[in-house]
Amino acid sequence: MHNGNPPMVENLEIFEVEQAGPNLVVTPLGSTLQFQYSNVQVEANKVLRLFDAPEIKNVIIDLSRVDYLDSIIIGSLIRLLQRARQTGGQAVFCNACENMQNILKCIKIGSLWPLFDTRDEAIAAVTPSE
Repeated sequence: MHNGNPPMVENLEIFEVEQAGPNLVVTPLGSTLQFQYSNVQVEANKVLRLFDAPEIKNVIIDLSRVDYLDSIIIGSLIRLLQRARQTGGQAVFCNACENMQNILKCIKIGSLWPLFDTRDEAIAAVTPSE
Protein backbone atom coordinates (compact mmCIF):
# COMPACT_ATOMS: atom_id res chain seq x y z
CA MET A 1 0.00 0.00 0.00
CA HIS A 2 1.29 3.41 -0.80
CA ASN A 3 0.03 6.48 0.96
CA GLY A 4 -1.92 8.07 -1.87
CA ASN A 5 0.90 10.27 -3.13
CA PRO A 6 1.12 10.21 -6.92
CA PRO A 7 4.26 8.62 -8.29
CA MET A 8 6.70 11.38 -9.09
CA VAL A 9 8.69 11.21 -12.25
CA GLU A 10 11.94 12.88 -11.42
CA ASN A 11 14.01 15.18 -13.60
CA LEU A 12 12.11 14.77 -16.80
CA GLU A 13 12.97 17.49 -19.27
CA ILE A 14 11.17 16.15 -22.32
CA PHE A 15 7.84 15.12 -20.81
CA GLU A 16 6.02 16.74 -17.95
CA VAL A 17 3.88 14.16 -16.16
CA GLU A 18 1.04 14.73 -13.74
CA GLN A 19 -1.35 12.24 -12.25
CA ALA A 20 -5.00 13.17 -11.89
CA GLY A 21 -6.84 10.20 -10.44
CA PRO A 22 -6.60 7.30 -12.90
CA ASN A 23 -5.33 9.67 -15.58
CA LEU A 24 -1.74 10.34 -16.50
CA VAL A 25 -1.39 13.72 -18.16
CA VAL A 26 1.76 13.81 -20.28
CA THR A 27 2.91 17.12 -21.72
CA PRO A 28 5.74 16.99 -24.26
CA LEU A 29 7.98 20.02 -23.74
CA GLY A 30 9.76 20.08 -27.07
CA SER A 31 11.01 18.07 -30.01
CA THR A 32 13.99 15.75 -30.17
CA LEU A 33 15.96 18.48 -31.90
CA GLN A 34 16.35 20.04 -28.45
CA PHE A 35 17.17 16.79 -26.67
CA GLN A 36 19.38 13.78 -27.12
CA TYR A 37 17.67 10.85 -28.76
CA SER A 38 18.77 8.50 -25.97
CA ASN A 39 17.21 10.79 -23.37
CA VAL A 40 13.88 10.63 -25.17
CA GLN A 41 13.97 6.83 -25.01
CA VAL A 42 14.94 6.81 -21.33
CA GLU A 43 12.22 9.26 -20.38
CA ALA A 44 9.58 7.54 -22.47
CA ASN A 45 10.40 4.28 -20.71
CA LYS A 46 10.09 5.98 -17.32
CA VAL A 47 6.67 7.28 -18.25
CA LEU A 48 5.64 3.88 -19.60
CA ARG A 49 6.60 2.27 -16.30
CA LEU A 50 4.04 4.45 -14.53
CA PHE A 51 1.41 2.28 -16.20
CA ASP A 52 2.62 -0.58 -14.03
CA ALA A 53 0.68 1.09 -11.23
CA PRO A 54 -2.78 -0.51 -11.17
CA GLU A 55 -4.52 2.80 -10.50
CA ILE A 56 -3.27 4.35 -13.75
CA LYS A 57 -5.75 3.69 -16.52
CA ASN A 58 -5.81 6.54 -19.02
CA VAL A 59 -3.31 8.79 -20.69
CA ILE A 60 -3.94 12.34 -21.86
CA ILE A 61 -1.31 13.87 -24.11
CA ASP A 62 -1.38 17.64 -23.59
CA LEU A 63 0.12 19.38 -26.62
CA SER A 64 -0.15 22.92 -25.27
CA ARG A 65 3.63 23.39 -24.94
CA VAL A 66 4.65 22.35 -28.45
CA ASP A 67 3.89 23.46 -31.97
CA TYR A 68 5.97 20.73 -33.56
CA LEU A 69 6.92 17.16 -32.68
CA ASP A 70 9.20 14.92 -34.67
CA SER A 71 8.73 11.24 -35.33
CA ILE A 72 10.86 10.14 -32.37
CA ILE A 73 8.70 11.91 -29.81
CA ILE A 74 5.53 10.97 -31.66
CA GLY A 75 6.71 7.36 -31.61
CA SER A 76 7.23 7.44 -27.87
CA LEU A 77 3.79 9.03 -27.39
CA ILE A 78 2.20 6.31 -29.51
CA ARG A 79 3.78 3.69 -27.23
CA LEU A 80 2.09 5.42 -24.29
CA LEU A 81 -1.24 5.57 -26.08
CA GLN A 82 -1.02 1.90 -26.98
CA ARG A 83 -0.05 0.95 -23.43
CA ALA A 84 -3.12 2.72 -22.07
CA ARG A 85 -5.29 0.84 -24.52
CA GLN A 86 -3.66 -2.50 -23.66
CA THR A 87 -4.35 -1.98 -19.98
CA GLY A 88 -8.01 -1.28 -20.69
CA GLY A 89 -7.77 2.48 -20.43
CA GLN A 90 -8.34 5.31 -22.83
CA ALA A 91 -5.94 7.63 -24.57
CA VAL A 92 -6.61 11.09 -25.96
CA PHE A 93 -4.86 14.25 -27.07
CA CYS A 94 -5.72 17.80 -26.07
CA ASN A 95 -4.61 21.41 -26.57
CA ALA A 96 -3.11 21.01 -30.02
CA CYS A 97 -2.33 24.21 -31.90
CA GLU A 98 -3.22 24.38 -35.58
CA ASN A 99 0.20 23.17 -36.68
CA MET A 100 0.07 20.19 -34.31
CA GLN A 101 -3.45 19.38 -35.49
CA ASN A 102 -2.13 19.25 -39.03
CA ILE A 103 0.73 16.98 -38.00
CA LEU A 104 -1.70 14.65 -36.23
CA LYS A 105 -3.91 14.60 -39.33
CA CYS A 106 -0.95 13.89 -41.61
CA ILE A 107 0.16 10.87 -39.65
CA LYS A 108 -3.43 9.66 -39.25
CA ILE A 109 -2.91 9.49 -35.51
CA GLY A 110 -5.92 11.71 -34.96
CA SER A 111 -8.21 9.04 -36.34
CA LEU A 112 -6.91 6.53 -33.81
CA TRP A 113 -6.98 8.74 -30.74
CA PRO A 114 -9.39 11.65 -30.32
CA LEU A 115 -8.25 15.22 -29.88
CA PHE A 116 -10.00 17.57 -27.45
CA ASP A 117 -9.71 21.34 -27.29
CA THR A 118 -8.96 21.54 -23.59
CA ARG A 119 -7.51 19.37 -20.87
CA ASP A 120 -10.78 19.54 -18.94
CA GLU A 121 -12.67 18.15 -21.94
CA ALA A 122 -10.09 15.40 -22.33
CA ILE A 123 -10.31 14.43 -18.66
CA ALA A 124 -14.11 14.45 -18.83
CA ALA A 125 -13.98 12.24 -21.91
CA VAL A 126 -11.87 9.53 -20.26
CA THR A 127 -13.55 9.69 -16.87
CA PRO A 128 -16.47 7.29 -16.62
CA SER A 129 -19.66 9.07 -15.69
CA GLU A 130 -21.17 7.83 -12.49
